[in-house]
Amino acid sequence: MRNRNIKINIYLNEFEKEIYDNKVKQSGLNHSEFFRKIILGYKLKEKPDERFYEFLVQLRGIAANINQMARIHNRAYGYVDEDKYARALDKVENFVDSLQDVYLNPKQKGVGSGNNKDMEIQK
Repeated sequence: MRNRNIKINIYLNEFEKEIYDNKVKQSGLNHSEFFRKIILGYKLKEKPDERFYEFLVQLRGIAANINQMARIHNRAYGYVDEDKYARALDKVENFVDSLQDVYLNPKQKGVGSGNNKDMEIQK
């Protein structure tokens, strides 16, 4: 059974429809997802270009290489400076997480702030 079973129709003029369509396209979401995120108070972010995803792939590759180097070093010498290794790997992983957080993950506006200004429509 469908989780969302209430259908809502809205009317827009041409100008509003054009803005709506552009914002939906920029977000990378479909029309329904976009509308639900907006009414739930999320601050949507523009979908990053393909270079962003290429950077993420490269960063993940770097992290995998660090991990492989540590394993080889451990086999050859019987130890790895775990603190140094963990710090380097954590930096890469934190950087990837922060990139995803900044560019991909929508945030709810005004959660816990009690500030009604967050409900204003921002252009």
